[in-house]
Amino acid sequence: MTHLRHLIGLLLAALLSAQAWAQTPEELANLDPGELYFQAWSLVKEGEELEEKKDFVEAFTKYRKASSFFDIIKITRPEFRKEGIKFRSDSTKLAMEKIHEKALAQQKEQQDAGATPLLEIPGETMPNLQVPGVIDPSGADSRRIQDLQKAINGLKRTLSQKANQRDAESARLREQIRDYEGQLSRLAASPLRNQVQDLNRQIEQLRRERDAMEIAKNKANAEKEITLRRLENTQRLLAAANVEKAELEAIIDKQTKINGKVVEGQQEQIEKLRTVIKERDAMIAEVNETVDDLTKQLTQSQKMVAELEVERDSLIGERDQMKALLKMNEADRVQQLITQNVTLSKEMNEARANLDAVQSEADSKKEVILLAKQRLVVAKAKIENLQKSNTQANQSMERLEKRLKQAEEDLLSQLNGKELNQRGKEEVAMLREIIDKQKAKIAAQVGAAKLLLEQGERKAETDTNYKDAMARINGDKKIELTIEEMELLERTVKNPSFTNNDRPSAQEFNKATSDLRQMTKDLNQVAKRLFTKGDFQAARGNLQLIVDEDPGAWEAMVNLGIVHLRLDDSHAATRLFQKSILIAGDRKIPFAHFMLGDSLYRQGLYDDAAEEMKRSLSLDPNNAKAHILLGNIAGKTNNSTEAEFHFKEAINQDPALFEPYFNLSIIAFTKGQKDEAKKFYRDYLRKGGPSSAAHEKRLNL
Repeated sequence: MTHLRHLIGLLLAALLSAQAWAQTPEELANLDPGELYFQAWSLVKEGEELEEKKDFVEAFTKYRKASSFFDIIKITRPEFRKEGIKFRSDSTKLAMEKIHEKALAQQKEQQDAGATPLLEIPGETMPNLQVPGVIDPSGADSRRIQDLQKAINGLKRTLSQKANQRDAESARLREQIRDYEGQLSRLAASPLRNQVQDLNRQIEQLRRERDAMEIAKNKANAEKEITLRRLENTQRLLAAANVEKAELEAIIDKQTKINGKVVEGQQEQIEKLRTVIKERDAMIAEVNETVDDLTKQLTQSQKMVAELEVERDSLIGERDQMKALLKMNEADRVQQLITQNVTLSKEMNEARANLDAVQSEADSKKEVILLAKQRLVVAKAKIENLQKSNTQANQSMERLEKRLKQAEEDLLSQLNGKELNQRGKEEVAMLREIIDKQKAKIAAQVGAAKLLLEQGERKAETDTNYKDAMARINGDKKIELTIEEMELLERTVKNPSFTNNDRPSAQEFNKATSDLRQMTKDLNQVAKRLFTKGDFQAARGNLQLIVDEDPGAWEAMVNLGIVHLRLDDSHAATRLFQKSILIAGDRKIPFAHFMLGDSLYRQGLYDDAAEEMKRSLSLDPNNAKAHILLGNIAGKTNNSTEAEFHFKEAINQDPALFEPYFNLSIIAFTKGQKDEAKKFYRDYLRKGGPSSAAHEKRLNL
């Protein structure tokens, strides 16, 4: 498989960025039960709001997560608010049961709405909409957790009493404690394990799709810049040719007035100029059309990048709510942020100084200058990545503060709006206490972070690196790579002399190949999203990126051909379907033959189209739509008997189709079978076909 050179820049971005935080069920299970209760309560409230908005799939998902949190408390802290937990757990399951059928129906609607003729690519799965059963019905897990906790406490007491903490017996005790703690965490986390894994998987999938979309967008942007330069150059040549033509015409006009003759060579010259001008006019029109296509592609791509970011940020926000409960240390984050910014400022300033020095030396070689530029662009890329991470972290803190405020307002409305029973009053009191604790944590962390930033500002007065770092943290200075720098960054990663002098091992090579294959799947997945939205130019750009770089990507070729058909370019589609069949070789792909037949039919090549449809049916005899097209071809060639056979065969294979009924109604009418024509037409309408006033008039309906 040819490496996708446009994708390699992403690998450097992954190396430059910090390790993404991944939440584990074990960490969640170790939370304070009150904090878990607050999280579950918040999820129930979100579910109720979504249910009111008729978003049953998302409401069900929120309820299911809340139910898992309540279950964790039940088996890890069986005595914690026993009645309150039972009430909330039961009421949440009842809420899930109430909307279960609606959620399933809505999920099916969403699946049907997102269906496309593109080849299916493994990707995102739909949410699991099963109502969970009773957790730990016998209480065995809960008892086992209590036993493990007692055993751990006993072992810790024994260890603390040991005179020598470094002997073999102490090491054995510590190992046993770790083993028991692992068992306890795994057992306690079981109600939430699948959901946490699904959430992290969805976040990672969206990250990959967004990165893939960004690469396709950058490629389109670079192509547009090159195309605009071509346009500018062609316009300049056209202007020069027009000037030359005008001068020659003036000479000819002058000669004609003098002796009434035109020199033969000059006549040939002006004819050639006219041909050149005509060709350049056509070229300019073609380039302008390409610019328009690329502009549309960039607009659609940018919109999809933004949508993927919003979707991923929403999931990250949900994950970070738990992260904030697990560990909230804003001061540590800000300290790390300042340190990283200062280090990178120093690296960038040194790289810039080195580049200035190299460029000022008259005998500097091109390779030395290029190396200096590469070091500078890598330093800038690291800073750009850090700035994005800081923005996301700030947004997470803002979301947490907003969430706490909303929860507090909701509790106040409960107190003021109605008389609460004893259980309700206890719940409100506990939740308000948790909110107050969280707000106090935030206030303390923000205060500590503020002191660190003030300290950084003081150092910035005497240290250039600190000055640059603080300007970026405060948002006064932003690093953004230009297109030229992005291209240089891409070449830098590909240059082994700069990044690594060692040849990659077989394991490293296999991993890189696997990563690139995954990126191909991501580009296909985003193309499917774009196709569903009707953003065909951007979908074309994604699929073209794969096809350009991977000569064996026949699936992407089929999908790209389908996109070209939607863009009314059946000739380009035909070439792609033919190429995909050739490359697939012994792998039989009836769908490609079917689509090739469709594209040939659109060009009026009925014999060739019929041959491809028959090949498709020989490989997949159950393709009802192939019979419809064969029926249409037979109708175009005035073979009504064969057309009737294929339309009836299509109905036999898929009675839900409505197109064959209309065509059979037309055939029956032409045969003078008016009652039969009416019957077929009524069947057509019952199947969901749009009414035809002209045909109804013919049938006197």
